[in-house]
Amino acid sequence: MQDNFTTYRGVRIDDTAEWRLVIYLSATGMSAYLKNIEDPLEPMMTLFAESWNRDEKSLLSRIEQGVYDHPQVMDDFSTDIVVCTPHTVWVPEDVCREEEDAAAAFQMVYPSVSADDIVTDLQGSVGAVFTLAPGLPSFLRRTLSGARVRSHQSVLMQRFASRGGEMPMLYVDIRDGEADYILLDDRKLLLAVTHPWHDPMDIAYMVFNTMEVYGLKRSSTQVSLSGLREVKQQLLKQLREQVDYVMLTMLPSGIVEGDIPLAAAFALTKNK
Repeated sequence: MQDNFTTYRGVRIDDTAEWRLVIYLSATGMSAYLKNIEDPLEPMMTLFAESWNRDEKSLLSRIEQGVYDHPQVMDDFSTDIVVCTPHTVWVPEDVCREEEDAAAAFQMVYPSVSADDIVTDLQGSVGAVFTLAPGLPSFLRRTLSGARVRSHQSVLMQRFASRGGEMPMLYVDIRDGEADYILLDDRKLLLAVTHPWHDPMDIAYMVFNTMEVYGLKRSSTQVSLSGLREVKQQLLKQLREQVDYVMLTMLPSGIVEGDIPLAAAFALTKNK
């Protein structure tokens, strides 16, 4: 991936209380989106979108510069920061309620990560514990102190769970080189994980492996696909040959596919 910097243009906002801001952070870029929460018919606005090469050493400075280059994100909006990272561990609610316990659980999987760099996103009876870059939580607290910091897996899980379903539901969201797998049964979270992929068949393998591990029947499990159009369409055809219920994930109203990452779209269009 080559560095790609968009030209920033501030958006005139008369009353920040009427708008929701979502900042999306990942190892390969950041973006920011605005949505009028008082007028749902007003279209979403992209404040900026930038991408860069994956480099752990420079990631924090990239994010810092992105915030400073786009000062409008520090205005008094209702703000969600969605952090897209595969380094996420899901733990029970009682573990999440104490920061030290949550950090200790995370460090059992990622022992080299400092407790200061770990964030917890509690959702009901479970919580996502995650990290993206050393020093990031401290920077966000200093510059965007009123913002809610969310795991992208948690945002996806929360919205998918709200939709319910009469059968187990496996949601697959496909990005360039990564895919998220969210498995729910009667709104109960069974799995939320991110895996790399190099060929669409890698994703198909993960779908079938997940169903086998959790004892799910191909005749009574729904698979919903979102993300990269060409890969999604290829998998839609292939999976339908072996799974009875395969479909495309419904996007939030007013969101055009490809304009915004799915987790950011869900955070932007959540209920007030």
